[in-house]
Amino acid sequence: RAFWGWLNAVFNKVDHERIQAVGPDRAASEWLLRCGALVRYQGSPKWQQDYNGLPTGPLGKYKIEAINATDSCIMYRGFDYLDGLEHVTDIRLEKCMYIQDECLQRLSETNNLQKSLQQLKIISCGNVTDKGIIALCKLTNLEYLYLSDLPGIRKKETTFCVLQQALPNLELELDLE
Repeated sequence: RAFWGWLNAVFNKVDHERIQAVGPDRAASEWLLRCGALVRYQGSPKWQQDYNGLPTGPLGKYKIEAINATDSCIMYRGFDYLDGLEHVTDIRLEKCMYIQDECLQRLSETNNLQKSLQQLKIISCGNVTDKGIIALCKLTNLEYLYLSDLPGIRKKETTFCVLQQALPNLELELDLE
């Protein structure tokens, strides 16, 4: 188990030279696919899941619009890859064992995501607590938030009240026991 944790940390190491060389969307795509996530590009209905099948073309041609990180090993260490993404409207974090409050705080402090992100789903991420959910208040354009199977959320009423006050246009869907 320690070996896999080490390997996942290696997959999440940020290569700033690579971001410079190929652009933020391509570098983030490589990171996400390496970690087992999927990406969808603007104007495309299909999800990219094959690292070796990443589209090529002029720098900046393919812009990530959606991220599906179901069962992926993405972790805080790799979140610098998100900084340059300007077109992400939809993120799904499901069964991500390394996602914790710090990740959600980092996500909500990413300027480009504050502007672009409209939909977020957080499902079965056992390390997420009320603190992480409240941090999402900075995602001012968030229109839809789905939360399911998050045992770390203890103060549901207070947490959701804070979210609704900060984001009055937010549609909040809950499936929490």
